[in-house]
Amino acid sequence: MSAEDWADAALWSLAEGVDALSVERLARGLGVTKGGFYWHFKDRADVLQAALARWEQLATTQFIQQLEALPDPKQRLHQLLALTFDLGPHGKIEVAIVAGAAADPHIQPVLARVSQRRLDYLVKLYRALGLPAREARNWALQAYSTYVGLLHLAIASPKTLSSSRARADYVQHVARTLIPA
Repeated sequence: MSAEDWADAALWSLAEGVDALSVERLARGLGVTKGGFYWHFKDRADVLQAALARWEQLATTQFIQQLEALPDPKQRLHQLLALTFDLGPHGKIEVAIVAGAAADPHIQPVLARVSQRRLDYLVKLYRALGLPAREARNWALQAYSTYVGLLHLAIASPKTLSSSRARADYVQHVARTLIPA
C-alpha cells in the first residue's frame, strides 16, 4: 500500500465528514492493518495533510489544466460552472472540507490557498472574455461566492437540490447568470 493509496482513501473518507477520518477506519476500508499506515504517516494529522494536498491537486490544479485544454474561454467557464455546481460525489468532499475548516486548524490554510487559486483562475477567465480587471474580479467573486453558498446550502439543507432535475435546472440558471453575454 503506497502513501498515495492511503492519501486517496483518506480523501474519500472526508466525504463522510472530517471527523470520520481515522487510521482504524482507513485500514479497515483498505483491508490492511494499521501498521502499514505508520510506515508512511506519523498520525491522523499527517494523513489529513496528504489528503488535503491530494484534494488540491485533483480539484484545483488538474481541474484547471483540463479546462485549459478547451479552446474558448466562454466554453471553459461554462464547463467549470457545469462541473462545480453539480455537486456529485466529489462535492461531498468539498462540503466536508469547508465545514471542517472552522474546527480543524490543518484545513483552513489549505482551503484559503485553494480558494485564492480558484478566484485567480476565475478572474483570468473573465478577463479572457474581455472584461476589465476590476469587473472581472467582481464577476469572479460573484461566481465563487455563489459556489460557496451552494456548499453551505448542501450542509444546512441537503434536500434542497436533491433531485437530478432540480440540480440540472439550477446549473443552467447559474450558467445564464454567471456567464456574461
